[in-house]
Amino acid sequence: MKKIIFLVSAALLLSVNVLLASPYETTANTKINSTFNESFTGATDVKWYTDDNKTFTAKFTLSNTKVTAFFKEDGTLLATSRYLLAEQLPLKVTGKLNKKYPGTSIYCVVEYTSGENVVYFVTLESTDTWTVIKTDADANMKVYSRLKKA
Repeated sequence: MKKIIFLVSAALLLSVNVLLASPYETTANTKINSTFNESFTGATDVKWYTDDNKTFTAKFTLSNTKVTAFFKEDGTLLATSRYLLAEQLPLKVTGKLNKKYPGTSIYCVVEYTSGENVVYFVTLESTDTWTVIKTDADANMKVYSRLKKA
């Protein structure tokens, strides 16, 4: 559980840094490029961003999926995020969502990965609310946020 909390915290921290800072498009150094090319063979439309020249963000397409990868300047891959289709969620997660949240539909799924840890943020839509559920592959779920529709 601590690993999942760390993963989510790291991904959110990196995402917040990217959103709140003034990232600019850049190029990655040789170490980062080497790790990237080994990890994401076949990636297209790659764009690199940084705001501090210590962490780098790659946004790209891989197998028709939008992916974001976060790297340290030494080439270490920190985390990735990607959008998934509802059908790509583990069956255990889909089953529990259908049982626990009847009357909702899956609007959006974002997968965050760091090392061996994977968590999903699933946005559920009902007639009057948006609910974001944080879950892992074993369907350990928690309501992350809930918003009423206007």
